[in-house]
Amino acid sequence: MTQRRKRKNRAQKELEYKEKYSHIPVDFNERLSWMYDHYHVTEAKQREILNARYMMLRELQYTDITIVLFEEPEGTPRPRFRLVNRTNFVNEALSNGQFVHVYSINAKEDSLYMRRLVDEELIQLNNLIYTPCIMQYNIYQKTPSTYNTVSTFLAELGLDRPIKKPDWDNIGKKYSDMFNHNVWLDDTLVVSGTVNKYYSILPRVEIRLSYLNMLYNKYQYNSISKQTEQQIQYFDYKGGPY
Repeated sequence: MTQRRKRKNRAQKELEYKEKYSHIPVDFNERLSWMYDHYHVTEAKQREILNARYMMLRELQYTDITIVLFEEPEGTPRPRFRLVNRTNFVNEALSNGQFVHVYSINAKEDSLYMRRLVDEELIQLNNLIYTPCIMQYNIYQKTPSTYNTVSTFLAELGLDRPIKKPDWDNIGKKYSDMFNHNVWLDDTLVVSGTVNKYYSILPRVEIRLSYLNMLYNKYQYNSISKQTEQQIQYFDYKGGPY
């Protein structure tokens, strides 16, 4: 039987972190100076770094897509738990007699909805996105019916904003999960994400997706190429795009 790994407590994690990283400066400029010495950067290597930075800024470009979902904004519902045993699951999937299955009650329905949307409207996407993405979720919750005319207009102008559920993190999770295997390979591609909550008399979800034209480097290429048969491209600072 495999021995379960003991979980580290907060004190152990802090001690381990200090042992690994306490010698590295916190200040950004001091850290760059430390790196310059630590990695023995010569003048030739410095020119190579600066040239790679210039090429990266020149070659890497983002493409923007906006998706509007006309629906009442929702967050990811609390996960459901189901005890799985030999009476409700195939025997081949069991190792210790029973286990707990964690699942989202709307995940499949949401995924199929996004699949239809992609097939019908996002015709510019010939393949699943596999490159770094920047996301902005603007959700517009229904303006409270108790608001008077002035308050309703102020809310529509974005000057009065909701401080109620759904939580901002659940919003990002729900709509990111809908993109998995429909718009992009996986939501691990998101390198920056923003959630904005507003009121409107027309509830909706506006999703602004910006995706890079290639991967940052060959290390990412080696990882992503195992997940897809698509032709993928990465940035090679020694010779430009590859």
